[in-house]
Amino acid sequence: MKFRHLNKWDSKENLDDLVYLAQLFEELLFDYSLDTYKPSAMNTSLLCQEALVTLSDIEKGVIQKPNLNHILLELSENLKRDEVAKSLITIDIKKIISIIKNKTAPISEVEVVLELMWSELRLDKYKKRNEEYLINAISNDEGRDSLRALARSYVTTLLNFGFSSKYLYECVVSFFYYSETKIESKDAIKDFLNIFIKEERKYVAVFRASNIFEKIVDSCSQMGILVSNKLEKYDAILQSKNHVLKNSSEVYVLVSEIESLDCFSARKEADDRMELVGTLLTLFHHKEHPQWLKDCVVIDIESNEAKKVTKPLNPMHKCIDLKPEKASKRLNDLIKNFSMDHNSLPKFSRSAELHSLALNSESEENQMINLWIALESLVPAKGEKAKIESITKSIMPFLNLNYINRLLERLLSDMFNWNTKVLKEFLKEIPGANFRVKLMKLLVLPEYALKRDDINNEFKDFQLLRNRFFYISTSLSSPEKVRKVIESHTKRVEWQVRRIYRARNSIVHAGITPSYTSILIENIHDYLDIVMSTLVNLASGGVEIDSIEQGFKYIELNCSAYIDSLSDNPAGFTDENIEDYLFKYTI
Repeated sequence: MKFRHLNKWDSKENLDDLVYLAQLFEELLFDYSLDTYKPSAMNTSLLCQEALVTLSDIEKGVIQKPNLNHILLELSENLKRDEVAKSLITIDIKKIISIIKNKTAPISEVEVVLELMWSELRLDKYKKRNEEYLINAISNDEGRDSLRALARSYVTTLLNFGFSSKYLYECVVSFFYYSETKIESKDAIKDFLNIFIKEERKYVAVFRASNIFEKIVDSCSQMGILVSNKLEKYDAILQSKNHVLKNSSEVYVLVSEIESLDCFSARKEADDRMELVGTLLTLFHHKEHPQWLKDCVVIDIESNEAKKVTKPLNPMHKCIDLKPEKASKRLNDLIKNFSMDHNSLPKFSRSAELHSLALNSESEENQMINLWIALESLVPAKGEKAKIESITKSIMPFLNLNYINRLLERLLSDMFNWNTKVLKEFLKEIPGANFRVKLMKLLVLPEYALKRDDINNEFKDFQLLRNRFFYISTSLSSPEKVRKVIESHTKRVEWQVRRIYRARNSIVHAGITPSYTSILIENIHDYLDIVMSTLVNLASGGVEIDSIEQGFKYIELNCSAYIDSLSDNPAGFTDENIEDYLFKYTI
């Protein structure tokens, strides 16, 4: 979360909600935002489509029928609260929900209902109505909760519509902060949304690549790829974009016939096409794989405008790393103190190797498959329980135990980035072992209500941070509310784990990669990192577990005790008990 000065805003009077929306859009599209604050992989329109695709996969034998129930449950929950979807559907919502949630309903009946819904919820219709609702929400001051739901759904829609996250991020930052056009009224939201009312355009992408491409010219031409030592038509454009002319060991590779909504999506399609050619070549030639530079020039055929576009950020890298010195210390501690027995160590090492393979791969399909196997191989077997059920239930304690901590740590980080001096001043007289504990007390304890009022004034134009501060303050204000936050998190993550499983099956068994795979990779990478880092902490931090099975059981029992303690505290948080209730069981 970053604050940008509103220098191009001529007037901020009555525009607090628009400022909030601008800051929210930027956070949703920032590569390193906490996954909780990123757009959902699915909205109601996409869930309806996913249910229909899953029905088709069940008929083909790609996936088992019970997997459909979880999609229909998620779809039902979304339908209840999605104002955009409810405004589009002309059938009675309660009747729809009663049919799709009924596990005994004939699958043919469910399929017909889903088809009826999909005809009214197609993504283009959903996008248009979502835009109308965003305009109304800003114009009529409908509140931050409504704006947040609409913004999240809209970004999800745009990403699945074919826009790249990089393009969307650049549009947000340019429109709201750096373009020449001033923002003078609430009507600016209409101008912003008009950016995304566009048709696909035709592009070509020009790469400098290894000269092995000269040996597969004919194969490349079949896929709209031209290999040449000269590109006189584009020389001037390449030089204007500082795309240095090739050397003697390189050739130009021009990928044509690209139809896309933006230059970044065009670059991805070009990469995918070249990767396919390279992959097929390795079936017959194993020693050398085609290579190309990370920068290319993407040219809009109609306007002749060109942009230098670098390789998209690998989804595996969209996480916050330890600094080298801290990473080195953790590695030393692991090697010195790791306590797992000779059966568990190879298993753990194998998962680490698969994680490394995913990290070093540029293929989303390889990343997904390797990450799933790494997670699956760590989870201890649980009798006759289905594998996906076992995985989901086994990793949830790891993800729940530190969820509140992660929310607090990110809020703390955002507030330090905003104004370290102000934050330290507010936390100075609050007792606590560290800044995280002090912040939690400031957020929820009644005796600090006046301090909360004072810090509200300090946020000034940082509407997103103000909203986040008071939203977390309200959400975590009692043990019962904390428990409900964890329950909600559990439900969302279980749905997402099953979606990852279905996507993995689709890639392996049907050869189809879902459009939202990049988001799923970020999620499963995060889940795997949490499980592995927690096991490392246990095995090298004094607990001395002897096996992976012991590690999973230790976390399961700890998480159960944590939830029970929240349920057994009707009196609420106090200065004396808050540390024990929230941080005693965390690892």
